[in-house]
Order: sequence, then C-alpha cells, then structure tokens
Amino acid sequence: MDTTMSPSTVDDVDEPDVLARNIRVGSRIWAASQAFFFLAFFFAFLYLRALNTNGLWRGWPHHHPSPSLAFGVAILLCVLGSAAVARGAVLVAPEMWRVTTWAALVLALAAVGLQSAQFSSLGFGPTDAAYASVFVGWSGLFALFLLGTSYWLVTVIGDVTRVGSLPEVRAAMVDGAGFVLLVLAGIEIAAFILLYVVK
Repeated sequence: MDTTMSPSTVDDVDEPDVLARNIRVGSRIWAASQAFFFLAFFFAFLYLRALNTNGLWRGWPHHHPSPSLAFGVAILLCVLGSAAVARGAVLVAPEMWRVTTWAALVLALAAVGLQSAQFSSLGFGPTDAAYASVFVGWSGLFALFLLGTSYWLVTVIGDVTRVGSLPEVRAAMVDGAGFVLLVLAGIEIAAFILLYVVK
C-alpha cells in the first residue's frame, strides 16, 4: 500500500489534516530538541557547583556575581504569560486568534528586551566565575531561542495564504508555536530556580 501523496495533492493542499498533523509533530520535535539543548546548561550548573574549584563557584572573594532578582521575575512572568496566551489562542473564537497571538508575541518580545536590559546592567561577564558563565550562557541563548520563536509567531500572524486560511492548519500553527513557548516557559522556570534561588 502506497501512502505517499502525489505532487498535485501537496500543491493544492487537499489534505489539510495531514498538514496540520505534520505541523503539530514538527513543533513537538523542535520543542524536545530545545529542552535537550538546555539540559546541557542544567548539568553544567550542577557539575560546576558541585566541583566548586578553589571555592570560586560564585567568583573571587568579595566579588559574587548576583543578577537582579527583579529582572528575573519580570522575565519569568513575561515568558509564562506569553506561553499561556499562545496556548489559549487555539481556544478563542476564530476572529480573535490573531489578537491573542499578537499578545503572546508582545510578551515574548518584552522578555527578550528585559533580558537585554539585564545584560547591560549585570556588572559581570562569562569569565568572572563558573556561575557567571552558566548564567550568561543559559540566559543569553534562551533569549535567542525566544527571539526565534517570536519570529515564528510573526510568520503565523502574517500567513494569509490559502494554507494559513484553513482553520485546522491555522489552529495547528498557533498550537505548535504555543507548545514551543510552553516548553520554553518550563526551561525558564528551571533557570529561575537554579540561577536566582539556588545560586
């Protein structure tokens, strides 16, 4: 039994449910790859903290890198809000999905902006201690991934092609971006606990 689709079927999008399923599966695979990527920083945090070479986990004596807790809370709230709004965009009325997706985009970009503002006021860099290197690497790359997901949200909002106008495909695109934002929110929760609370 041949389950491949003919080229005309793909071009005409005669199977929107197949396309919607592919979008959902692809977003889950992308979200899992992001989670595994940030698992490296989780283990770097645990390993370097346990190793604590020469007692310099938190930096030289009298110089302990300490990021602003207010920035951390604001970033966490923006990411959680963005994920919640994006996940809820699938549940709203069809004429409201674009507004809710815009709200998720604004919150995600606010988190990226707050992270950039925090970097400009840190007072330490990645070479100041093991903690500082994990903090800068984790939070910097997280902001980059969040910026990429924001771009994805922009493409979902701006898709007015025939494919984007199909309700099941549009719902899959919004759901996929929302799921990735949900995984990123989980990563940010772990980062907040480790980098701001446990230290």
